[in-house]
Amino acid sequence: MVSYIWRDAATVGAASSANKIAFELATGTDDNGHIHQSEFKITTALADNEKPNAKLNELQDTQVDSITVTITGSIENKQADGDPNAIVAKVKNFMCDKKTTSSYPKGRFGMALNDFTTFNANPSATLGYMIQDWTWVRDGDTPGKTSFIATLRLNGTILTAGTEENGTYTWWS
Repeated sequence: MVSYIWRDAATVGAASSANKIAFELATGTDDNGHIHQSEFKITTALADNEKPNAKLNELQDTQVDSITVTITGSIENKQADGDPNAIVAKVKNFMCDKKTTSSYPKGRFGMALNDFTTFNANPSATLGYMIQDWTWVRDGDTPGKTSFIATLRLNGTILTAGTEENGTYTWWS
């Protein structure tokens, strides 16, 4: 099972090799990338109405605030193409370039995690991921590998039917 992060294409299959990173859950992708842990956080916005003379403040549910995905993994220092920095160079471009385009105004990145598909999303005119940060870790305990922590944030229209009060949240591709 292979998982992907890609940019500038409506599906991972349409993304060029320069614009996608593959992560194999077992062994043997061209990029030799591996995902070790994934964290998915949905934050609800709660308005806090102060009641200084009462026992509790009054809270109001204002629905979903943010959806954040954190992926922890590693890459082999020598990828199959012989370039020890192939994935590092892709990520450098991903992080230095703009996170949106006219075709993908909500975020130009897609994500497909084949072992946990609930958070998969293809970029479109109304939805997309943005990579918030990417941390590289050179750990002496794992020779021949470089670890990473990547944080992605979902942006766009996730309410597909009804109003904010009674709509349906369905946004996954």
